[in-house]
Order: sequence, then structure tokens, then C-alpha cells
Amino acid sequence: MGDGRMRLTVPDMFRDPYTFEGIISKYEEILHDVSEIDMSRVSFIEPYSMVSFLLMGRSCFRKRGEKIKLINLPIHIHQYLARMDFFKTEVFSVPGILDEGLVLKRSSESSRLIEITEIPNKERQGANVISSVIARFRKRGSMILKYWMDDTVTDYFVTVISELCQNIFEHSLDTGFVSMQTYRSGKENVVRLVISDSGVGIHGSFEAGRGIDYKSPADLIEKALTLPVSSKRDFGYGLCQVNSIVEKLKGTILLRSNDASVAALYNKKGGSSKHMFQRDGLPPFQGTQITISLTA
Repeated sequence: MGDGRMRLTVPDMFRDPYTFEGIISKYEEILHDVSEIDMSRVSFIEPYSMVSFLLMGRSCFRKRGEKIKLINLPIHIHQYLARMDFFKTEVFSVPGILDEGLVLKRSSESSRLIEITEIPNKERQGANVISSVIARFRKRGSMILKYWMDDTVTDYFVTVISELCQNIFEHSLDTGFVSMQTYRSGKENVVRLVISDSGVGIHGSFEAGRGIDYKSPADLIEKALTLPVSSKRDFGYGLCQVNSIVEKLKGTILLRSNDASVAALYNKKGGSSKHMFQRDGLPPFQGTQITISLTA
């Protein structure tokens, strides 16, 4: 490229949180050397990948003061990202805008989602935004949770949204994003909630507050998910309560922070007693990214 930076063609790795690790592995390259990202090979983007990619773009914008340009966006990908308010954050630039006839309408057919919403890192502002997200979720809950619908599931998700979004202004020292969507993957219906930030991460939160013994960064994440521990209070039930709710719903939760992650799989078949899967030594990516999924 003329400015000394390069164009990167990203592979089709936005389908789930695990394949998206291939994009995170390019994060340092994107952060320092890339001015254009060619999206022509991308055929599908799910919510976790979308929000994590947005965090990448925001980090680049903060560091360099310039936007990375997304080029060769397939029409259906451009439509989806626009519908999810991805471009409203204004951290990426795109050549041109969608023709009005191609814009996805905000009708009842497209209300099975919560658009990307920024959660401020100030308590009062953050609490107000969380209240508005929960009100939107309750209004759209019958569509979002169409395949799981009962009042208990709705209330569970209200608790999860509240607890995880609150963690952003209590722990991360940065703003974050929340989004949610129901979609089809093969023969399955999936609802996926994503709440992510690029703040100090799980380790940084505990390092600055109350200590806890752990063997590795992933072990610390698992303890945060399974024990009533907190970096701020004597008793912290936020992540532990969220994990218990996901287990009751027979769903999955993935919590990634910096260079480690833990996946808790409660919908496994075959009677396996192993639900927690730790991974250390992942490509570094600051902050905490959480996704919760149900399938039917």
C-alpha cells in the first residue's frame, strides 16, 4: 500500500468462536501493518466473531488514529453488518453505502436480535444503557427465544445480560459491547449472546484487587466461572451465577481473556462428566470476550 501498510485478505473464519481464533492470530499484524482488509472470502459472520472483529478495529483506531478500510464485502455480509449496527461505531471505513433497496428492514422478521450496543465504563451511564438493552430484549424475547420460549428462560437471560454488562463498568476499565441473535446453523437453531470488552481482562482485574491461587490463566478463568470469587467484593456471584444459569439451560459458555479461554459445554451428549475445557497460550487479545449459546 502507498502508506507503507498492507492489504490483508482474511479467510472464512467468522463462523464460530473457535475458527475465529484464526483471525485473532492475525491481530498483531492487523494492529500495526494493515490498512485494508479484503473480506471477499467471508461467507458467514456470527455474533461473537462480529463483536470481536469490531474490538480489533477499535483498538487499531485508538492506536493509529486511522480507520482500517473493509473492501470487497459480499453483499449479504454488508447487509448483515449494517443491520447489526456494526458501522455505527465508526471504527472501520467502507467504500460506499448500501443502496436503499438492499438495506435489511427492521421488521418483525428481523427482530430476533439485539443490535450491537456500546456499554459505557461509567456506572450511571452503563446502568442506563443496560436497562435499555433489557427493555429491548423483553420486547423482542418472543422472537429471539422462539425455540426456547418460556418466562423462566427470558428471566434467566435478563439476569445474564445484567450481570455480564455490569462487569464491564465494574471491572474492565474500558467500554464494551453487547449483541444477541437467533439464527440457523445447518439443521440447528442457535441463540447467541455476546458481551465483550478490550479492558484489563480477568487476570488484570484480580491482579489489581483480591488475590486468588491459580495454576494458569485458564485455571483462573475457570475459578471465576465456578467459584463465588470477586476482585472487588468479599463474595462475588456474577460469573458463577451466570455459569449456573447456562448449566440449567443446557447451553454453552465460552470466556476468553487475553491469551486463555475456558469453554463450558452443558449440552454434550453421551453422559460425559467433563464440561470445562481450558486453553492456555492462545494468540494475545486484550480484554474479556464472553459468548453464551443455546441450540435447538
